Amino acid sequence: MGAFHVLILHISDIHFKRGEAGSQMDPNHHLRNELVRDAGEQCKALGAPPDAVLISGDIAFSGDEEEYAFAQSWFEDLCAACRCETSAIFVIPGNHDVQRGVAKKPLVQALHKDIKDTESHLRHSKLTGFLTDEDTGRQLYAPISNFNDFAAQYFCDLLPPDRTKVERQFVLNDGSALRVTGLNSAFVSSHTDTERSLFVDPAGFTITNEEGITHLVLCHHPYNWLANGQELADHLNTVAKIQLFGHEHTSRIDLNRDWVRVAASAAHPDKTERGWEPGYNLLELSVGLHEGQRKLNVKAHVRVWQQRPGQFIAKMDGKVDHFAQSIPLEPWERPEKQLPNADAGDDKNVVAQVPEEAAIEEDTSMTSLRTLSIKFFKLTFSQRLAIAGGLSLFEETDTKLPDHERFRRVLLRARDRHLLAELESEIDRVAQPTASTVEKEQ
Repeated sequence: MGAFHVLILHISDIHFKRGEAGSQMDPNHHLRNELVRDAGEQCKALGAPPDAVLISGDIAFSGDEEEYAFAQSWFEDLCAACRCETSAIFVIPGNHDVQRGVAKKPLVQALHKDIKDTESHLRHSKLTGFLTDEDTGRQLYAPISNFNDFAAQYFCDLLPPDRTKVERQFVLNDGSALRVTGLNSAFVSSHTDTERSLFVDPAGFTITNEEGITHLVLCHHPYNWLANGQELADHLNTVAKIQLFGHEHTSRIDLNRDWVRVAASAAHPDKTERGWEPGYNLLELSVGLHEGQRKLNVKAHVRVWQQRPGQFIAKMDGKVDHFAQSIPLEPWERPEKQLPNADAGDDKNVVAQVPEEAAIEEDTSMTSLRTLSIKFFKLTFSQRLAIAGGLSLFEETDTKLPDHERFRRVLLRARDRHLLAELESEIDRVAQPTASTVEKEQ
């Protein structure tokens, strides 16, 4: 596949726990360190940094602010080791990202019960009604407020009814698009969770086949945990070539003719779990021609923890250290003239590749905005307020919005009003410690 593939780093179920993560009694410190080192070495061996770092839920253990603060620091270390920007991070919530105390409130539990008790043929309408209503939508999403405050810096925060899934797009080697979609399977999650008791909302069923688009879908809960799981499986098997899951802490890969489905090991499974097997995945994706058929070439490198000696190793497919599949794609030709590929020679089965200097991500304005967003969210709440107010980026309609949405709109307005340079200058000025502060620290 050469250097023109899209490389995906997939991690799930990290479970950063308040009081443990970062402390002298942290039971997972060594494991996390080895994961960072191994991921960096594997990316180097594959010849490229990851284009996307996909986290399929359960970043925190109890949805606590301190757990997300530690996660941000660890993600920076991981990205540095893999030589990619932290703007490559893409997150969705899991059940451990739910604040159980909020989810246990009587009104939230009443909404959950109403949804779960609704007959299956009426459930779509019920979910749509609850999520489009301002009051019930906010109540359903209140338990992931800390997740949203954390995810906002990566533009992965969620807000019903118009943003109950998140998307990002990349360019594959033939110029077609890889669209990554993250679903929220935790919006009715609480202490009462059992198999078949959770849901993906109707937005998950709006993913459709489109010319020149290959879909990768990320969801925390596998189908067997969703009351509408069979319906979702039937839909995604038709439209999504790559399906990634977490939650069950068991590494599995299913190579189907029309799709590849990967269930991730937990990065931090509890050591008392049966079959304890920490792990993560790296996926290489590219488009090629096989006997005239356009196909998505998938190489999945599944890394799992070995004890004695403790290290990450490849999960083997027979005698091969990766899992591979070529999935048929619909015919598609890039609208503009293909650039000649000097390495292709007369081989008609080689797809002309986009130039190396071309941006992998299609929306370059969002790439730069995410980079600036991460800097912005490192400031204190009051500092962000002062900067946004000073640049007149707040509007009256923002007052009733959650904080993560208010600041999201501030960043988007700065881009649309061509104020990103001014915003970055203010961020840098505020982030720079004053002389008096430095003297006091000394």
